[in-house]
Amino acid sequence: MLLLNKRGFNMGLEYFRVTVICVAAVIIGIVLGNSVVYIFNRIPGKWLCDYGKEPDEELRNPTCQRIKSVPWKYWFSCFFVMAGVYMGLKDPVYALIALITCWILAEMAIADIKYGIVPDQFIILLMVAAAGFVPHHHGGEFSGIWGGLIGFGIMLFLGITGKLIYKKDALGGGDIKLFGALGLCLGTGGILTVFVLSTFVSAFHLAFLMVKKRIKPREQRPLVPYIAISSAIYLVILHQMSYNIMINI
Repeated sequence: MLLLNKRGFNMGLEYFRVTVICVAAVIIGIVLGNSVVYIFNRIPGKWLCDYGKEPDEELRNPTCQRIKSVPWKYWFSCFFVMAGVYMGLKDPVYALIALITCWILAEMAIADIKYGIVPDQFIILLMVAAAGFVPHHHGGEFSGIWGGLIGFGIMLFLGITGKLIYKKDALGGGDIKLFGALGLCLGTGGILTVFVLSTFVSAFHLAFLMVKKRIKPREQRPLVPYIAISSAIYLVILHQMSYNIMINI
């Protein structure tokens, strides 16, 4: 009887934990999803301009909708809620920092699509968020530092190589800084995984657009959206999978 009561009590606690996590994930997901659009429409216009340039009338207008609220707030909310529940049931602390990182990346992706710029302010936020990933790195306490150096180094090399080949900037400085900051968050294995993923995702999408004759060969496209999508895939799915593989090995 005592054993049954204890088992029932433990089951009750587990149901309560799952309920709390799911409710919290829904609330946090809705807040993050709505705030992606709300914050982007209200950040200072200078954040979305190159150095030395003044924002145009659209960027100076505080009531201008840079990105439409509907349907984007619903799409973002759905993603954050589902990702929050999935990750939260495994590790609530990791889930929170991963969701915040995805939120920052979403803001940068929108800025790159709309205005062709990666605001340094969001890169700084990403570097601050990297502190929360330190306990979750698979490669040890210095994995984040090495990841930052590798990420920055890879993109710098590609940028220099592209400029030598095509005689023009193949990568923006914001893309290089972003990959360095992202490496601090994801560590060595994570940043290499995201590099491979973003390469395949961008290549597949660009090939599709060329087949549909929506872009021309060698036409430059925003890179940050591909990086953001690949990072979300890694953070939500592949991070835990790689951890389980390492344990089994």
